[in-house]
Amino acid sequence: MIEGKSGSYPVLSEILREYDPSSDRVENFVNLKQGFFFIFGAKKVEGNRGPYYDCVVGDSKNRKEAKAWISESGCLEPVAGNVALADYLVDDRFGLSIKIRRLFSIDEMESYSSDSISQLLPVVKDLERIKSEVSALIESVEDYYMKTLAKRLISDDGVCPGFFKAPAAKMYHHARIGGLAEHSLSVVRYALALTEVSDSGANIDRDLVVIGGLFHDFGKVKTYTTEAFEFDYSDDGYLEEHISIGARLIDMEISSIEGFPEETRRKLIHIVLSHHGEVQFGSPVTPKTRESIIIWLCDNLDSRLDNFETHALMTSNESKWTDFSKMFQSRLYLGERRKSD
Repeated sequence: MIEGKSGSYPVLSEILREYDPSSDRVENFVNLKQGFFFIFGAKKVEGNRGPYYDCVVGDSKNRKEAKAWISESGCLEPVAGNVALADYLVDDRFGLSIKIRRLFSIDEMESYSSDSISQLLPVVKDLERIKSEVSALIESVEDYYMKTLAKRLISDDGVCPGFFKAPAAKMYHHARIGGLAEHSLSVVRYALALTEVSDSGANIDRDLVVIGGLFHDFGKVKTYTTEAFEFDYSDDGYLEEHISIGARLIDMEISSIEGFPEETRRKLIHIVLSHHGEVQFGSPVTPKTRESIIIWLCDNLDSRLDNFETHALMTSNESKWTDFSKMFQSRLYLGERRKSD
């Protein structure tokens, strides 16, 4: 909730969680208050009954398509990168509709309610902790060449700065500023845990797991644009995609490190090229080493769990099932839940 001058106003996640069939087409059903929505994108449509906007609106955790109606007196047109205070209703058949009554820039919103930005913008909240843990993992690497490579890749003057600012995806998983680092760190955590319990553990190169896990998605630093938090593919992202970009950038940095072992380079680049597991899912090659198999599985696990949690957060407390997930090609089952879940 965002605390305003006249009480508590909901954001998108709270609106979706509180929705139930009795709220269908009921305007402002949470606290009888308008809602705050960050506008990720807006496209004007000339409808049969007049113009309206197809929008993507949301908060720090979720985003959703919505219709913004503008024909009624006092309704404002949406502006991407701004925060809207809007009347809203949810229709089980047609989804979310809004009527914008006031627009705030990010600075204006921060002045209006100091805690609002953390609730509205898709930014990882504990990024400093993530930076610290990534640095600690790199320091734990014993191999001089891989440690040198890692430090160069995340440095401000490295081959491609911005590792800690990039999202991990447009929409599917970790779609937030800092999401790439958040996801990469989680992949390494899972991978090290699997290494510990695996009978193959003695034959798995820990340094390769750490560096391969941290930088398997490194190409995403150049894959997405993030203006106004409307994540989209960059020209490089459309032309090459993140796997080939990442392999090229890492190989470029390796070539500047004198004496970097060819066998280490070969295995590390293989992790990057194979981490989607199958050719049909975008990998030029399938995993062929112990370390690449682990990173592939842990990447898949972490991305899918994040997608699951995102859909769970968007689901009404009254529902056992989420909306349709494109990643899973299904609705997801949540079962009976307490109101606080």
